[in-house]
Amino acid sequence: MTEFGMPEYRVAVEQLRPGVFIRLDRRNWFSHPFLFNSFKIKDEQQIRVLRELDILEVTCVPEKCDCLPGVGASDRVPCGKQPAPAPAKPKTKQSARPKPQPQSTSPELERLWRIKRERAERLRKKREAIARCEERYVDAVRVASDIRRGILGADNTKSLEAVEFVRNLVKVFLGDTESTLHLMNVLKPEEHVYSHELNVTILSLLLGREQGMEEEPLVILGLAALLHDVGKERVDRRLLKKRGPLNRSETYNLRRHVDEGRAMLMRLPSMPLRVVEAVAQHHEMLDGSGYPNGLSGEDIGCEARIVALTNVYDNLCNHPNPEASLTPYLALSHMFTQRRNQLDSGLLSQFIRCMGVYPPGTVVQLSNAAIGMVMAVNPENQLCPSLVMYDPEIPRKEALIVDLAEDPDLKVEKSIRLNHLPQEILNYLSPRTRISYYVE
Repeated sequence: MTEFGMPEYRVAVEQLRPGVFIRLDRRNWFSHPFLFNSFKIKDEQQIRVLRELDILEVTCVPEKCDCLPGVGASDRVPCGKQPAPAPAKPKTKQSARPKPQPQSTSPELERLWRIKRERAERLRKKREAIARCEERYVDAVRVASDIRRGILGADNTKSLEAVEFVRNLVKVFLGDTESTLHLMNVLKPEEHVYSHELNVTILSLLLGREQGMEEEPLVILGLAALLHDVGKERVDRRLLKKRGPLNRSETYNLRRHVDEGRAMLMRLPSMPLRVVEAVAQHHEMLDGSGYPNGLSGEDIGCEARIVALTNVYDNLCNHPNPEASLTPYLALSHMFTQRRNQLDSGLLSQFIRCMGVYPPGTVVQLSNAAIGMVMAVNPENQLCPSLVMYDPEIPRKEALIVDLAEDPDLKVEKSIRLNHLPQEILNYLSPRTRISYYVE
């Protein structure tokens, strides 16, 4: 995706040298041993491998080159300059002779194919792990919905089921401190399942763990997050689905869900009072601008502060009107710049750290000009997330998944606003679908 400088052009492999950025056009990912169809030539061995694969021409991407084909090392491409492309060598009878076929595969080509096969096997296992994760997510959505309906009917057994459900989630977090936060359904948007309550629960537990909470406090937090909007079961569905601003009467009726939720939970003998308190306070803001009681500062409990933060984040990312939704990256930026006084600043800073520099759902451009969407954070290195990559040569359901931690030469160059993406990339990555999280 050249934006500035000279245009891309075709070049003979014989003219390549280290530092030239190339693209293998119309090549299936499995037809060559390189990780990407676009990459910068690192050494002469890669050029020999291209010859051995009988690739005669490639596309040169000048914007990404250190030097151009046929240009000496002393003639590096200055920033902003547009040197003329090297002229293609004229064909001669000698160059038109059939290329002698190698008697055996070179060690370098064998090494690259071996690495490619290993990557393909890891990709297969990753897809299986993601599929299992998504199955668990769908099951969790079903269980959470069943619990919510039971609590609406004042069924105390559903309260006990909620405790057990959350406790199992907490054990996942505490049993593996490197549990990976996954973006759900990035490859099958047509089968997308979304649960605001489950999102807020997962994100709240993630933040609670980072705060050093132990099992029982995390269970209280998880219950509050799972049930924070249970009062909306008593709100008119048409009001919940309405797009655009609410009038005064509609705002009043919507805000009643907090008191309704508190009343519903108070009818359950086994429901911890701290959960009830957190549900009653999850719309209170530190600066006193929240509701229903305009509480501020230390009057708001710890669980309510966490749920308030993750609730705001998920509502920004998953607005009822998809066109009004923010990307995760922009949602965090908005919270930090526009709502820092309303939210606990210490918790917000911690949340930004555990979501990563590039939170799941962020669309980025890599140093090789490839476009991908972050699907999982790397707890060891936030600059090296896992990405689902855009490649028109690969069917969307088989999209390449890349772990940047495995490729130290490959970096995230920038995040991309959705309105800057061509429509075909938007359709492929589907970043506008509702964003759901779960843990591996």
